[in-house]
Amino acid sequence: MKKVPNWIIVIVIIGLLIASKFIFFNKKEGQEKAAGGKDKAKPPVSVNYYVVSPVTFSNNVYSTGQIGALNQIDILPEIGGKVTGVFFKEGETVTKGSVLVKLNDADLQAQLMKSKTQIGLSQQKLDRLKQLITIKGVSEEELDMQENELNSLKADQAFIEAQIEKTTIRAPFAGVLGLKNVSEGSYVTTTTPIISLVQMKPLYVEFSVPEKYDASLKKGTPVNFSVDNGSGHKLFPASIYAIEPRIDAATKTIKARALYTGNETFFPGSFVKVYIDLGETPNTIMVPTQCIVPTLKGQKVIASRNGVAEDVPVKIGVRTDEMIQVLDGLHPGDTVITTGLLLVKKDSKLKLLKSDN
Repeated sequence: MKKVPNWIIVIVIIGLLIASKFIFFNKKEGQEKAAGGKDKAKPPVSVNYYVVSPVTFSNNVYSTGQIGALNQIDILPEIGGKVTGVFFKEGETVTKGSVLVKLNDADLQAQLMKSKTQIGLSQQKLDRLKQLITIKGVSEEELDMQENELNSLKADQAFIEAQIEKTTIRAPFAGVLGLKNVSEGSYVTTTTPIISLVQMKPLYVEFSVPEKYDASLKKGTPVNFSVDNGSGHKLFPASIYAIEPRIDAATKTIKARALYTGNETFFPGSFVKVYIDLGETPNTIMVPTQCIVPTLKGQKVIASRNGVAEDVPVKIGVRTDEMIQVLDGLHPGDTVITTGLLLVKKDSKLKLLKSDN
């Protein structure tokens, strides 16, 4: 049998490749046309809509917090010793400087008496030396040494008096005492808590808000708070007096404290609901919360442009129960879709039914 030349085989292979290419692409084009015809045949999606219009937004922020005392401590002794007197009643109100507890100071009093005697003798010796120095009976060096000895003894006396003062434990500020932990005859150390002392008025309310409000949070901003203590939903006024100058890295919130100077009695540590009035913002773009669709890069809304769906990336701000602020991406007069968001795709035809304005 005669062998077929190689050039003929190459031509046949090239011809087959060209034929398969035309067959494949013609088939694919036909499928795309069929699919396109099917899309064109789809009816428009019926949706409700919202027409964007600028509004004046009352920026009221809700948060939770707790009541705190401006001053509250556990009173600890500065030195150890035996309790010889307790001069307070649990739960009573005391003034600054009130004597609460007395510790045994008998040994310190004895040291003080000895020190005073030594100072007296040293003073007499110094006086004699001063008389002798006038007639050159002693040297200047002896006089200086005696003066130094007297000053040293006086310093020792001052130290002993300071230790005696520490045996009298006083209230460092006015407030309400808690429950006592010692009794007369007890031995206390510098780590023994004697009693707690809390300043009940004025009080502060501590709360945190998201970092996006940091520019609006200022000293003097009024807040209202309520306490679940049987007073119902009664609101009590306070005013921000201090703001933490940094953002909490874990919670991305900023902490603030508001001062309450009213007459109502609250216990520090009580849970409160806080309402912060950050003022009004004119010409604010607000849309229904359900309009916002989360994406990998942020948020978007689906807008209707000439009856066709279009994805519009947006930057959002604060939100309320029903509305959310749009900082960038939308303009007055834009129409956004509020229903059927899962059915609508980009470039879908839309049939607008009912306005949610």
